[in-house]
Amino acid sequence: MTEANVRDRINAIKERFDNISYRGVVLNVPYLIFLALLAVMYISNSNKGLSLAREIEKKKKELKEVRWRYKDAQASLIYYTSERQISEQAQTLGIAPLSKPAFEIKAVEKK
Repeated sequence: MTEANVRDRINAIKERFDNISYRGVVLNVPYLIFLALLAVMYISNSNKGLSLAREIEKKKKELKEVRWRYKDAQASLIYYTSERQISEQAQTLGIAPLSKPAFEIKAVEKK
């Protein structure tokens, strides 16, 4: 290689080093601030997403528990309003079920 080629390579390496060195950093401060801002926004968004996912899981557990309570209350209501349970509770009060079927009283109109 000739001496001119060697100098050109050295100058190219120096230019690349200058871009990385203090002068290069000072010239690119706005870009570096922009990158730092993007990194902070990315981290913040990630944390917010994780906390939202945790809250959704918590609400799912609460919904599951409330749904279980509802089904339990519905089953006990159906059980206690069954004819057999009502007749047993009525017998403790001294009320007996009808021995004859119900009938309707109609008023007769005179013409």
